[in-house]
Amino acid sequence: PIYGMFEGLNMKRRVMNIVITGAIIIVSFVLQSYLSLVSGQSFVVPNLLLIVTSIFGFIKGSNYGSVTGLFCGLLVDVAFGDVIGLFALIYMYIGFISGVFKKILYSDHIFMPMLVVFVNDFLYNLAYYVFRFLLRNKLDFSYYFEKVILPEMIFTTFLTLIFYKLFCLLDEKILREKQENRFSFDKWFFLYDI
Repeated sequence: PIYGMFEGLNMKRRVMNIVITGAIIIVSFVLQSYLSLVSGQSFVVPNLLLIVTSIFGFIKGSNYGSVTGLFCGLLVDVAFGDVIGLFALIYMYIGFISGVFKKILYSDHIFMPMLVVFVNDFLYNLAYYVFRFLLRNKLDFSYYFEKVILPEMIFTTFLTLIFYKLFCLLDEKILREKQENRFSFDKWFFLYDI
């Protein structure tokens, strides 16, 4: 009976994690799409889906980051892509790389997730350039770097300051079980010594 109670709590927590993560992905996608539609070519739009993928990968690990990236990329592929799967693959690798950074660099300082988002944004834009421009024989990388990659990297990294604190607070308060609420079977078997 006790195990069933814990299993029910874990299942509710998993469903809540999925619903909240899905809502964050959809809100970020809608906001990013709206900003890019409103701005046109007048200013650089931050890559909010990259922030979401990178931060979830950095906070929760490679598996969670990869799955988050897969769904973020599929949304972009379905809405804007020519081929289904290109952005899904790129975002999935970004989530995986963020989880690897978690194992190597994890710290409570904001500098580490900003560094992860900065590197991931460069890798994303480099992959985007290779698949969208280089393969079509458009070789002016310096122009693309100066006008698109660098401003987007700076703007996206700056927004990470805000989003990382919000995601950490959300993860601490809602998505993660608190340490004092965790029950171990050792405690229960000790209390009910059979």
